[in-house]
Amino acid sequence: MRALLFIIGFILCIDPISGQVDDLNDEEMAIMAVVKKETQSFFIGEYEDWKDCWLHDDNIYFEWVRSNVHHFYTSWEELDRTMRPIITENVGNGDLFYSLRSDLKIRQDGPFAWVTYRQDLSGDISNEQRVLRKVGEEWKIVMVTVVASETFPRLGSND
Repeated sequence: MRALLFIIGFILCIDPISGQVDDLNDEEMAIMAVVKKETQSFFIGEYEDWKDCWLHDDNIYFEWVRSNVHHFYTSWEELDRTMRPIITENVGNGDLFYSLRSDLKIRQDGPFAWVTYRQDLSGDISNEQRVLRKVGEEWKIVMVTVVASETFPRLGSND
């Protein structure tokens, strides 16, 4: 049973968006490859691969919101300074994870793409968006927003 769970986890780690991209054209597939690489490299602790997904510019935007944590950065230098130790020291401990995306929408206009989806990351649900810019022949992330809305109390709850 453990071997089966390992194999399933390994397959999901390698191709976490399979089955969700059947209707995408080549450009959308290239966009999603960057989104997938950014998520996967973060969680397996591959800093250089994660870094390669980003535009290294003073005009980037990163915001990650949970009920008890808020990360907000508006320059590559700031984001890099914070994320490098998180990725290299605290992530990538060998734990298996899966990443399933639903409600995927990709809008592209010229050298910009806007991707929105709902992500189940090993049971942690979030609503996410990425904005990418095409630089030369490569798509690079310029904005990430992650809202783990299920970590917040619901309006009207007495808890």
